[in-house]
Amino acid sequence: MPRKKLKKILPTHEKIKEQKLLKIFGDFLHKREIWSLSRKKVLGGVFIGIFVAALPMPFQMVLASLLAIIFNVNLPISFALIFISNPLTMPFMFYIEYEIGNFILNPPNPVEFNFDSMYENFDQIALSLYLGSIILGLSSAVFLRMLVNFLWIRTVRKDRKTNKRYK
Repeated sequence: MPRKKLKKILPTHEKIKEQKLLKIFGDFLHKREIWSLSRKKVLGGVFIGIFVAALPMPFQMVLASLLAIIFNVNLPISFALIFISNPLTMPFMFYIEYEIGNFILNPPNPVEFNFDSMYENFDQIALSLYLGSIILGLSSAVFLRMLVNFLWIRTVRKDRKTNKRYK
């Protein structure tokens, strides 16, 4: 079953609770719902984790954890998926997000996206970057949520076919 596989790869309650930045949530980390491995809770965690990973902002783990607590979805999944955006993937993601934002906004004088001068021109690229990140984050989160849902259901059906207990 998918739950057994997830239990093996996800960080434990204790590891997440030890994160210094997450101690601000205090007793909210003890809610049972945010540790549940039910399909719906995991799908919500996937959505939040992927969406927050696309946002160009610091402390993504705090935002992902806060949203997981607010919406009562799986915290370890949302926490783990934000690490999709890391120093190796961020430049690629930022460029794609900026281009998506430019395509939608169609500015009259677009600034060339350059990592060397990104912070100097941030006021000119911010709107395109954030619009693109929201669009990419939402579309990726919806797609991956649907993919995980499909794979989860397929795995359960396959397990039921091969397991005599269900017959």
